[in-house]
Amino acid sequence: MTAVPETAQVDTTTVATRSRMSGGDRRRQLVEIGWKLLQSRPIHEMALDEVAAEAGISRTLLFHYFPTKGDFYAAVVEAAGERMLKPVRVVADATPTERVRTLIDGFVRLVERNRIGYASLVRGAGGGDVRVVDAMARVRDALVPRWLAAAGRDDAGPLARLILRGWLVGMEETVLAWDPVTVDRTDLVNHLTTSLFAELDLADTP
Repeated sequence: MTAVPETAQVDTTTVATRSRMSGGDRRRQLVEIGWKLLQSRPIHEMALDEVAAEAGISRTLLFHYFPTKGDFYAAVVEAAGERMLKPVRVVADATPTERVRTLIDGFVRLVERNRIGYASLVRGAGGGDVRVVDAMARVRDALVPRWLAAAGRDDAGPLARLILRGWLVGMEETVLAWDPVTVDRTDLVNHLTTSLFAELDLADTP
């Protein structure tokens, strides 16, 4: 009997392992691959053939897990947003100002580490695909109560919540445009901290 080359045995095992992957695990794998590719390109420039090849499956099978390209892009954006926009942990007994400053400083450092990926996330918008835009909106909406809690404004009204939502988008653009050579990080963080409380105070003023 002819011996099966060791490389063929490895390849067969790999294929078998991939074919046994559960639906949930396969979806997570595909989204993870999308997240990695998002580090170097806008979401709407991500080729599904490349995603499928990286996962070791066909493009047709990818569409079994994500019926449309927009569905896949939306899943990637939502997962990436949860990772990148998730506020850092703050000390429970810190003052509201200290907690907000910690959140802002964490966000600034995140963008410093991953500017390309973050710009791809917030500016890509899936080429205008409504599902991708909606996914990003859900991520931002989930941030509002977390930031209000950090600011000690859990009881904020609808106007303050709306203003904070817009402030978060403005902060994203400000930090993406920031040049650390011309503006010191500490100055940027302090200004953003002050501006957040000023906006909330104004929204609470009759």
